[in-house]
Amino acid sequence: MEILFRPEGIYVPALDLWLDPRTPVEYAWLSHAHSDHARGLHRTVIATRITAGIYRHRWPLPEGRTQEVLRLDPGETMEFRGARLTALRAAHILGAAQLLIEYQGERTVYTGDIKLAAPICGWATEIVPCDRLIIESTFALPIYDFLPAAEAKERMVRFAAESMAAGLVPVFLGYGLGRGQEIVHTLTEAGLPCAVHGAIAGLIPYYEAEGVEFPGWAPYERRKDETRPLVVTPGLQDSLAAPAARVRVALVSGWAAVDSARARSGADVLIPYSDHAGFGELLEIVERTGARRVEIVHGYAEPFARLLRQRGWDAVAAGPGTAEVQV
Repeated sequence: MEILFRPEGIYVPALDLWLDPRTPVEYAWLSHAHSDHARGLHRTVIATRITAGIYRHRWPLPEGRTQEVLRLDPGETMEFRGARLTALRAAHILGAAQLLIEYQGERTVYTGDIKLAAPICGWATEIVPCDRLIIESTFALPIYDFLPAAEAKERMVRFAAESMAAGLVPVFLGYGLGRGQEIVHTLTEAGLPCAVHGAIAGLIPYYEAEGVEFPGWAPYERRKDETRPLVVTPGLQDSLAAPAARVRVALVSGWAAVDSARARSGADVLIPYSDHAGFGELLEIVERTGARRVEIVHGYAEPFARLLRQRGWDAVAAGPGTAEVQV
């Protein structure tokens, strides 16, 4: 089956199907709802129920515009233009899924963004055998090795408690979808009510609908007497109402695995936890699929492809290098 890797997305001509396209198309599979994968007003969207809901929240339909949404939840299969499409769970953000395409005797899996370790919020990754694997490689260097969820949660709670005990306001930096909600859930679950930036708070209801609890959080308001932990998106720590001398900042991110992230983010503490796979996880995913052909997109695609070739795989860097990613 021919698959084309284009700047606007991954295209399967035989099915007239795009995988996570960056521009509006006729038929799009959306692996998850981050804006670097789910963007634009496509005519027909195939996605999990959760991803479709968050995508529509972030890309509302203009008045008079229609869009067909074909729901494909993990474990469900649909016939599509002579192919069989099956959604598989992917541990990334809420609702993320891989796509298995069975066509003319070949099994192709497109992972989208993925990790192997269990996430703080969301489901575990499902690995199935395939002939061809298209995998993202955002952190495909040996230096990227991330904390398991339990240890990341313990570090977040300890950072907040120690900061408050010292009379400081703990500030957590997390992206608006995924990491932000995981931080809020971790803190509130530990009995630490926090104030949450609107970009993160606006998507909490989608997590609550799936049974994730956030007891005691409140919207963040710019006021000088704030003493609770704050959860904001990266870049906003400089605009907080609290004086800089009273603020202690933690970056919770895959990029926190390298010390240079401290200077780039302005964080005092780095907590290397990601919703992307680390280097070892990527290797294990490839090995467990048994794929004969591995095509790598995003991030460190060429170094990872070269390493896989050295280990005997037919592997190529199929897409662009480092892309706009939310980690």
